[in-house]
Amino acid sequence: MLKKALMCLGFLLMCMRPQSAIAESLDIYYFEYPPYYHQLANGQASGIIVDLARQVFAAAGVEPKFSFVPAKRILHEIQSGRPAASLGWFKTAEREQFAHFSLPIYVNRPVGVFFLRENEQRFRPYDTLEGLLQNGSFFFGRVQGFSEGALLDEMISKYQDKTVQVAADTIRLLKMLESRRFDFMLIPPEEVDVLLQAAQTSKDKFKLRAMNDIPQGNLRYIIYSKAVDPDLIRRIDQAIVTEIGMLPNGQ
Repeated sequence: MLKKALMCLGFLLMCMRPQSAIAESLDIYYFEYPPYYHQLANGQASGIIVDLARQVFAAAGVEPKFSFVPAKRILHEIQSGRPAASLGWFKTAEREQFAHFSLPIYVNRPVGVFFLRENEQRFRPYDTLEGLLQNGSFFFGRVQGFSEGALLDEMISKYQDKTVQVAADTIRLLKMLESRRFDFMLIPPEEVDVLLQAAQTSKDKFKLRAMNDIPQGNLRYIIYSKAVDPDLIRRIDQAIVTEIGMLPNGQ
């Protein structure tokens, strides 16, 4: 009888443990986009935003299960109805129709116009992106399906005939710029060195130029499928405030 009573007491004590002590798992999709997220040789997820997210998830009592998924498949997975999330996305009205967003987890430095240095004379008269696009003689390359942030997306949408959509990643985009398939791309300064290294090309070939009508950096968020428990999202938001703080307004 004593043994049975002790077993029952042990079971009751286990049931009384705080729920916060039990890590809740969450599938996290990421793709190859250094320096924010990329896959190491050992298969582990790494990068600026991955490291921030790990810190936040630990504080929220969440065990992230990272899965490397091609970029064009991630939004499809987010819309599939399964509980899952992905890191570092821009918030857009279109995406808010099928997904939830965290508080911002990272803010970029302002993007600049990235072009071949041999064309520096052509770009010299322009100090705004709008002016560059209005000129009509420049073609702009971007990864298909990617957002540049709400402000820039709205501006770029007026110049679809001068936009080259590339169904690939930023490495392929850079290679196409190097091959003169278009005249420029947009990139924040923190991405330049890592991208050039990944593309195995020289920094001396290119120039990054700031534009006066792009004064702020883009905010990046964790995007969740609508199957993720809102209480879990709120818990992660609280951890973002604690571990990172409230980021300034951006695009």
